[in-house]
Amino acid sequence: MPSTMVSTPSKGSSRAASFKARLISTILLWGIVAATFISGKLWAIGVLVAVFTVVGIFEFLVLTEKQPGRECRRWSLIVCIAFLVALLTQALGDSLEKSSFLPEMTGVIAVTLGSFILRLRHPIEGDASVRAVALALLGFVYVPVLFAGFIIRLTLLPPSIESGLWLILLVVVAAKFTDMGAYLVGTMIGRHKAIPHISPAKSWEGYIGSLFFAVGGAFAVHALSGGRLDWLEWYHVAGLGVVLALAAMVGDLAESVLKRSLEVKDSGQVLPGIGGILDLIDSLCFALPAAYFYLLLTGF
Repeated sequence: MPSTMVSTPSKGSSRAASFKARLISTILLWGIVAATFISGKLWAIGVLVAVFTVVGIFEFLVLTEKQPGRECRRWSLIVCIAFLVALLTQALGDSLEKSSFLPEMTGVIAVTLGSFILRLRHPIEGDASVRAVALALLGFVYVPVLFAGFIIRLTLLPPSIESGLWLILLVVVAAKFTDMGAYLVGTMIGRHKAIPHISPAKSWEGYIGSLFFAVGGAFAVHALSGGRLDWLEWYHVAGLGVVLALAAMVGDLAESVLKRSLEVKDSGQVLPGIGGILDLIDSLCFALPAAYFYLLLTGF
């Protein structure tokens, strides 16, 4: 009896397809970012940030759907949308104060109080209610506050919106160059595993290399800004590069902790070859607040 041959995709073709999908997604994303950047409008970056944030919080709801307290996380989503409206309204109305985090604190209080109230109708079963409230708070802080809140605040921190957009570009490039450097250097010369129980592929050599990539990316954006970032001295550009690299590393590992704890590979499939929005912005969720507080503490 003749045997039938069943063709299965080889590892090489699978990797090639994955690389192609990732490349297309990356080009598309950078095109959207470039269009927003070229517009020079605060409302444009506000729309982009709002879309990423809402999709990200929906991904968080899907990731945690098997955890207790789904109603608390849905309440957190409602507070997230109200927070975005308040944040963008104040930003566009030029009334968002640099030293006041009133929208963020109001959101944290609303999520905490609302989550505890929603859990009152549930029987006490171990630590289920505590986890429900904690996850609702994490969902609000992780994307709306760390990503949306700080990207808007960073845009408004420099003397002009145009300078703010260049500052955001510097942060994004440095954070993404950190990922790129860790991958390239780690692939070429990585021998010593850094944190294998969280991210087996990451090495100390890759992390050291990523510092140089991040600083190089920061200086490249500074040089290309055409004077719009001249208020940043060279040593602050270098300092920002190092701080952003360290923050981006932790942000990437933080999402690995989240996904491994919840036993999922990717946060979503909205970006072929990359995963979800959370997979895209994980490093930025830590890099953006790190850049903001670095600049505040150094007198900007």
